[in-house]
Amino acid sequence: MACERLKGKVALITGASRGIGRAIAIEFAREGANVVINYLSNKRLAEELADKLSSDFGVRAIAVGFDVRRREEIIRAKEKIEREYGKLDILVNNAGINRPNDFDKISEEEWDEVLSVNLKGAFLVTQTFADIISDGGSIINISSVSGQYGGPRTTHYAVSKAGLIALTHNMAIFFSKRGIRVNCIAPGLIESDMAKAAKGLGVEEKILLKRLGLAEEVAKAAVFLASEEASYITGQTINVNGGMLFSHGL
Repeated sequence: MACERLKGKVALITGASRGIGRAIAIEFAREGANVVINYLSNKRLAEELADKLSSDFGVRAIAVGFDVRRREEIIRAKEKIEREYGKLDILVNNAGINRPNDFDKISEEEWDEVLSVNLKGAFLVTQTFADIISDGGSIINISSVSGQYGGPRTTHYAVSKAGLIALTHNMAIFFSKRGIRVNCIAPGLIESDMAKAAKGLGVEEKILLKRLGLAEEVAKAAVFLASEEASYITGQTINVNGGMLFSHGL
């Protein structure tokens, strides 16, 4: 039985139609939060999830489409969310992409695309929504173990995720005057679309717990950071990686 640690809060999760974002939306709703599910192209999945959360947990959940790279789309989404809820208490910058490629083969277009979605997107969304985030609220950025250690064929992805960690530090400083906590989660290899290619390559043996993580395990960390249980935590990166960093990464 959920203890509803987020009861009455309003949370926006970007890239929430599937994977880690979807898991976070479910756990937030389970804990009593009203949830805004952002999507780019998976409208059907996002709307189905919103309906399910509303039905299963009795919260107000809606799906809102916008591209995190487009400020004008973010502004329209902000206006819609403000009309619907009047405020925002929790923002989770989760939207992200990866385009695996060797360092010497990464095109300028691939570099720009990955950095734009993963890093610029978090900056634009946070900056645009900043004035309606409640004082004392919470912002959570979803980074990656790649942002701390790097990995094969992920230079642009790793740089973008390392940038998110630095962005978290600077946002924590800026938002501290309003009591808004800003933290980061760095997942390791998680059972998701992005990690499918890694299965069968023996990477589990390089993780202390000898398995890939679950999206739900990342989501539970997000619930903790969004809740009052983390009221004295800001500017931090929480590793959810099964001990990957301690076993020499990838």
